Amino acid sequence: MGRFDGQVAVVTGGGRGIGRAVALLLAQEGAKVVVCDLGGEVRGGGADASVAEEVVAEIAAAGGTAIASCADIAAMDGAASAVAAAIDSWGRLDILFNGAGIIRRGMIHEMDEDVWDTIIRVNLKSSFAMTHYAVPHMVRQGSGSIICVTSPSGYGHFAMSAYAATKEALVAFVRSIAREVGEFGVRCNAIRPCAGSRMFLPEIADDMTYVTEQLGVTPVGGQWFPGMNGQEPEGHVDNVAAVVAWLSRPETEVLNGRVVYIAGGHIALCTEPELIRSRYHAPGWNLDALLEPSVVAQLTYDQRNHFARRDGR
Repeated sequence: MGRFDGQVAVVTGGGRGIGRAVALLLAQEGAKVVVCDLGGEVRGGGADASVAEEVVAEIAAAGGTAIASCADIAAMDGAASAVAAAIDSWGRLDILFNGAGIIRRGMIHEMDEDVWDTIIRVNLKSSFAMTHYAVPHMVRQGSGSIICVTSPSGYGHFAMSAYAATKEALVAFVRSIAREVGEFGVRCNAIRPCAGSRMFLPEIADDMTYVTEQLGVTPVGGQWFPGMNGQEPEGHVDNVAAVVAWLSRPETEVLNGRVVYIAGGHIALCTEPELIRSRYHAPGWNLDALLEPSVVAQLTYDQRNHFARRDGR
């Protein structure tokens, strides 16, 4: 008996990397899986139906049940057809893994509008479209697990503003959807994985080397995260898939609207937003009040400008 016997999952981005690992694990554990993948390039563009079909064949060879969907899920009709594939085939939908995504680097002053729009469409709109069509079925069932993929890049990443923006927007998306559907027994969480995959492009590795060795700052965010071995992620996609499955189990049903960091042997709940060094000024803040030495000291104490000019100014 598998841990997901009788359940149905839709896995977007299911043809490669993390998505493929998720599809294989859920199928191994008894779930019926829609492997949804357009078969595009990692930077966007292109299509290859064989990418999803090969994973379906692999699942079938192992004794599992799966079908392929090669729909463009960033289009509303494509997302509708991917969800309909699960409902028409098996009559329910228990797990939605929003794993589809592309990645491109680009300095903000060099980035074309088309690059920005394409990344927003694939990485963010696809999660909206899939969730839009999945939620009504889960609400009617009174149960369901939706999992989106954010990234450590969301903490801030050199030459990755578009990608980082989509990934951190998904955090807000997850928190909001959790509040909308939690009362119906439906959960929405996110993973923030650090794992080696085709998304770790050579040019991104070069950028990370530059910021650490030349600028003297951390590759993403303001600290070194567990699982980052030098500039390359050391985690494996199978570790990530296990966390996705874990988040869809009854044992973790108390987790809703949360983000889980996973990198190899490291797992952690990401902190929720909080106010720090809070100070109150009854009349309301103006520039004179904000420039009072005690206020400046409290709010800037021990804060270092990691991005100061090399001449110190």
